[in-house]
Amino acid sequence: MKIKIILICLIIIPLIAHSGICGQKDEDQLSKDDMGRGRIPLVITATIYSGGLYGWGIPYLLDAKFTRQYVGSEMVCVFSGFALSLLATKDYDSGPAVSKIIQGGAVIGTLYGFAIPAIFNSDKTKAYIATPMLTTPLGALGGYGLSRRGGMSEGGVELSLFGSILGCAYGLATPYIINVESVDDKDQMRIYAGSAMIGMPIGAFGFNEIAKRTEVSKGRTRMIELGTCMGIYYGFNFVYIKDPGRTKPYIASMMACAPIGTTASILLTRNGSYENGRSMLIILGTILGDVFGRGVAYLAGADTWREVSIGAIIFAPLGTFTTSILTRNMSPKIQKKMALLESLPIIDTASKLALIGAYSTIAKDENSAPIYLELYRKAF
Repeated sequence: MKIKIILICLIIIPLIAHSGICGQKDEDQLSKDDMGRGRIPLVITATIYSGGLYGWGIPYLLDAKFTRQYVGSEMVCVFSGFALSLLATKDYDSGPAVSKIIQGGAVIGTLYGFAIPAIFNSDKTKAYIATPMLTTPLGALGGYGLSRRGGMSEGGVELSLFGSILGCAYGLATPYIINVESVDDKDQMRIYAGSAMIGMPIGAFGFNEIAKRTEVSKGRTRMIELGTCMGIYYGFNFVYIKDPGRTKPYIASMMACAPIGTTASILLTRNGSYENGRSMLIILGTILGDVFGRGVAYLAGADTWREVSIGAIIFAPLGTFTTSILTRNMSPKIQKKMALLESLPIIDTASKLALIGAYSTIAKDENSAPIYLELYRKAF
């Protein structure tokens, strides 16, 4: 049971957190007023952590027995976290990139907090609550310290955080591929947790190197992330069509195809601008291409999901390239409207809620829906 809880935390938390700031321009394009926008995500993050981790965690560690004690603790922690974060960011003008680094540091600190007790084979549930409560602020402070070095755009920061998520996924997948199920549960927990802890910094470092060596704007970052997701998408569908009846070929194929998609997206986006909503439209075009391809295959006589997937594999990239061509020369008026739409907080909030709801709905189904949800999250 604890293994499942840890794996869920290591996968779901970074996915939700990574979609934190959306629709903002790069640091060198931000006005003085825009530089303060990073304050809002910091306040929201602090408030969520105050209620979601400390509000119930503190009375639990103190062996509180009454519901009123938990409710009172939640009230104090939520309002204190909100008020203190407002005071701490009163003069915030460092821009969204710094905000994103601090958020990412906090999330990584939380994940390490879940993994450390597992590595030491702790059987105490309280250790899995107390440790994240200690490591989360340490991670945020580490992120703040890293941001003081400067020279990182929002696109570069987001790409590095995406790399940490991908590294975490590879860290969790590698022990599964090499068949650690043959060992007992406690050793499995240690292996998975340790592998994820190693994978996160490796992934972050690798994608940070990509950001340094190539000019990555916010829009181009999305395209590179889309390419990686498309690699995973193809890796899944190639195996899905063959239907080997086992899970490991799916994992191995997705792990092999992800770097191919990343490399292809880096090469294909060297020229051109993907700002002002263009990247969002291209990702939506990819999703619509997938849906259209499935419809064409069905109308052509395909009767099973595996046969229908062939049409999706063909038309998804066609949707990508068609949308890319059609959005190459958008008028300034349309660009302005798209930039405004992209910056609306409701878009980000709605996409997160849809992502969480859809994941919980299809969690028991072994199909390719999570890949489409990941593409959808990237779009918004």
